[in-house]
Amino acid sequence: MTTSSYLYRGRRGVGGRGPFIYAEYEDGHVICPGRASALKAFVRQAHGGLQHKLKNAHSSNSEDALTWSCFDALRYVDQRHRKVALTQVWELAFGDRAIPAGVENGEIEIGRVYGTTKEGTEVDVSIEGPGVLVFFEAKLYSSMSQSDYPRKPHNQIARKLRVGAREAVRRGVDFYFIVLDLAPIDKLRNLNPRAGLAAAQEAKTSGFGSKWLTAYWFVRYKYGWKGSLTPLRRILADAPAIDGISATQLGRNMGWLTWADVFKAVLRAVLANQSR
Repeated sequence: MTTSSYLYRGRRGVGGRGPFIYAEYEDGHVICPGRASALKAFVRQAHGGLQHKLKNAHSSNSEDALTWSCFDALRYVDQRHRKVALTQVWELAFGDRAIPAGVENGEIEIGRVYGTTKEGTEVDVSIEGPGVLVFFEAKLYSSMSQSDYPRKPHNQIARKLRVGAREAVRRGVDFYFIVLDLAPIDKLRNLNPRAGLAAAQEAKTSGFGSKWLTAYWFVRYKYGWKGSLTPLRRILADAPAIDGISATQLGRNMGWLTWADVFKAVLRAVLANQSR
């Protein structure tokens, strides 16, 4: 990466209290050479009939802008350096488990919609490769969304797990799910360390203080409750096409990353790509 097709020109938006609002959405994104039109299509895409990305694209708090900036940079660097970065990310998310070849050689998708009209979801980042499907749920300052029965019978993590597992079964591949957030699980959980199931079910997701919910539900699904994976089995039980999927394997395939982890991997890849 030797030149940039878009340079931040210092145009000022609205400052003061709250997030900075850029005058132009491009100023809030890192745009690799030749990727301006792809970014335009990304921020203008609609989901559920609404262009929610375009609405938030000018904000310095935009999760989508940060997600695009990091993962489109990985799409831009050559495959050799992308493999190195993805291997580092995988180790940070899953410890000493070897990265599947399908992840190393897979295609990175940003903002793709999976599932059906009955139960679908837009995935922040996904990797599709031979024998594997990976979903990344990227969070910045917001928490996961809660269930809202009957319109949304499952919370955001449960919905991603259900849709991803069903899609993986349909394709005959392994499914992995990674949460990408500001801080490690224990740091976010300690925002409300004594909260139990009832508090988690009734909590409202507003403000930074509710970020403990993402960590709470992730841990509950991945590790279960009192040695049992019943919480994970329960959210899969009524999902068409994935009855009988191994909750043990799915729990094992759940990982957690921080933005600091991803930043370093991406920066190494970009610098290495520059010097080629």
